[in-house]
Amino acid sequence: MVVRRATWKHSDPLFRGDTAGGVQAPDPAGPPSIVRHVLYLEGAGRASPYLSLSESRDSAQYFAGSGRVYRTTLAAATAADVGHLSQRELTRLLQGNGQGDAAGSRPYQVAQARKYVEQWQEHLFDFRGWIGRDPGAARATLNSLFA
Repeated sequence: MVVRRATWKHSDPLFRGDTAGGVQAPDPAGPPSIVRHVLYLEGAGRASPYLSLSESRDSAQYFAGSGRVYRTTLAAATAADVGHLSQRELTRLLQGNGQGDAAGSRPYQVAQARKYVEQWQEHLFDFRGWIGRDPGAARATLNSLFA
């Protein structure tokens, strides 16, 4: 069961379910489609400049499966030059045919992505600003974002 908060504040933690070995690295140069990312189109191993997070530890645990839940804050992401798309912003972008990077050619997919964002209380960290960073330094910074 997903526990919902009345409102999420910037000081509240965000959670990510991932493998026990660590948070999987995003691909800053990956396709920027939010619909593609949220719907997990092309499955595991697809390139994406985003990492999904949730306001809910329960949601993160669901996606972790036998892995683990990692915790972070928006302040840590901001300090690491990571962009953030809140659930509120995502639901705004995922209206109708979608807007900006959430635009889609299939309205049903846009609507389905919006439903999932709401259901899982999803936020996205956006790593497109990391294009060109040294991979080793990027990995170290990524590891420091999550506890």
